[in-house]
Amino acid sequence: MNLSDVSQTAIYTLICRATQDENDKTDFKDSMSVRSLNNLIDAISEKDRKTILKWKKMIAGYGSGDARRVVWRVHTIDGIVNDYISKNPSCTVINIACGFDTRYWRIDNKNCRYIELDFPEVISQKKELLKEQLDYEMISCSVLDTTWIDKVTESGNSNFLIIAEGLFMYLPEDDAKGLLQEISRKFSHSQFVLDMIKRKYTKGFLQKLVVWQFKLFMGIDVPWVFGIQKPEDLESYGEGYKVIDVNGKTLYIITASINENA
Repeated sequence: MNLSDVSQTAIYTLICRATQDENDKTDFKDSMSVRSLNNLIDAISEKDRKTILKWKKMIAGYGSGDARRVVWRVHTIDGIVNDYISKNPSCTVINIACGFDTRYWRIDNKNCRYIELDFPEVISQKKELLKEQLDYEMISCSVLDTTWIDKVTESGNSNFLIIAEGLFMYLPEDDAKGLLQEISRKFSHSQFVLDMIKRKYTKGFLQKLVVWQFKLFMGIDVPWVFGIQKPEDLESYGEGYKVIDVNGKTLYIITASINENA
């Protein structure tokens, strides 16, 4: 698999969703995650296949608690997305740093324009896995290459819902702030739903604990490096943000309007 350590975390969340779908004790359903994971296992080398099957076994076993937390985040954001679509039919939903996400098939996708964005190697792998199932727009670039904003707003910059799930904790602070500022500057009458961790998880023992968990489950070295003190801190990273809803206590799922009164 030609993916960076950070991009491989998308496989981790894919496995979490697939194992929870297959768990009779949960009511979470995501058949496209199961299909994606099975297609990935079939497409990769024997060595990588053994690695992913090992990850899956661990996540389905003693990692099931973490899988449930991932699915809680997924389910919460799905609800926010569906609510926005119901109130803003014909809106544009753009999922940045999408990884191997399968949200498109869990939401009311017929009433929105749907776009996904990630590194070229991730988008290429995803296209290979799902092929004819992918009937929405995909953009191959880093989220930090903000020319993607100009591309998606060619016909207007309002009525967007931007999703950033599992992104900002991995970005260096300057990059995270720069991206937040650019989104705030370029969109209006739109909303942003993103997850943010508490700053205390980006240093000391708690940061080391996160690194240890990724090494245990996946053998990768991925620290969390950007966090916030409180959800309202988001408003300081762009003049257009107004926090309108928060879910979670350890990991915040924040919904913010973007230049609603512009």
